[in-house]
Amino acid sequence: MALVVTVLGSSGVFATVDRASSGYLVDIDGHALWMDAGAGTWRNLLTHIDYPELEGIILSHRHPDHTSDIWQGVHAFKYGKTDPLPPIPLWTTSEALSALNAFAVDIGEAFELRPVKAGDVVSFAGAEITFFEMKHVPGTVGVRIEYAGKVLAYSADAGPDGDLAGLAADADVFICEATYQREGGDWEGHLSAAQAARIAMDAGVKRLVLTHLPPGRDHGRSLDEAQAACEGLQVELAYDGLRLEVDR
Repeated sequence: MALVVTVLGSSGVFATVDRASSGYLVDIDGHALWMDAGAGTWRNLLTHIDYPELEGIILSHRHPDHTSDIWQGVHAFKYGKTDPLPPIPLWTTSEALSALNAFAVDIGEAFELRPVKAGDVVSFAGAEITFFEMKHVPGTVGVRIEYAGKVLAYSADAGPDGDLAGLAADADVFICEATYQREGGDWEGHLSAAQAARIAMDAGVKRLVLTHLPPGRDHGRSLDEAQAACEGLQVELAYDGLRLEVDR
């Protein structure tokens, strides 16, 4: 029984030639879930699976660096085959659904639009997916996936006051944003690498993966600051194509 996540995009704010924006492909024993759809993630997704294999989508919030490639999926599902593909579930916040529908109502023809909020629990391919409140404007949910005794947690965009402790509790893998470094100041609704590390350490996380890494910064410094804040915890930087097997 396998739970595997592949990083499709790890850049914060906007995509670069080296990094797509935020996005992840979660494989639950052969059932594919696309989690966040930032710029460049659709193309990267296609290097791992054919899009008709997708069975579900999660968008953590409405910001474009987490959603813009959803329209690639809409057009593929509607026009990529001789007949439109059957709609698959898309879970996201009500605010994000309103924004997406305002842009193009045909999203509801490609996907089953299912609003979620913090505290909601849904089932997918035998896994339990729980949504947690993250402190980020607009409203944002963190995602915790539990399957066969394994736990994958994803912070999306989050300031330090969200329910990060609940989200990350005893996670085998915690993919956490690390937008700024010590000298970068407090960017509201985001974390530093050191903050992410301390949260992971306090939550009993086994493996921390830093993501949402802004362009133009020395990401090695982010890794150094995280490691200094949580000695003994396994910490690494996300990069596009990184494959993480979630196990105990």
